[in-house]
Amino acid sequence: MSWLSGVTRRLVLVMWRVTVSTLLVSSLFCGGGDGAVDLTLTVEATGSVVVDAVVDLITQSCLFISDRLMLRRIAYAETTDGAADFTFTHRGGIWQV
Repeated sequence: MSWLSGVTRRLVLVMWRVTVSTLLVSSLFCGGGDGAVDLTLTVEATGSVVVDAVVDLITQSCLFISDRLMLRRIAYAETTDGAADFTFTHRGGIWQV
């Protein structure tokens, strides 16, 4: 991972930690029988609902204090929340990281 910048590396680690934490919490406290799907864990999920959920999870981790919704703005500017045709044709997904 030497090719990743420091900020990108931190973002990847936070997203991984948030994902693991979400899985642990949901497996402990959620019955899972209601048919709800966590779109933050769904491969190639797109849309403002997904972006808002991921940004909320990262905000709750308190890694980026006072980021002024930077991740939210990047997602919209880069791929219109994943609606752009090229979102998953290149590396990076919604945030084009």
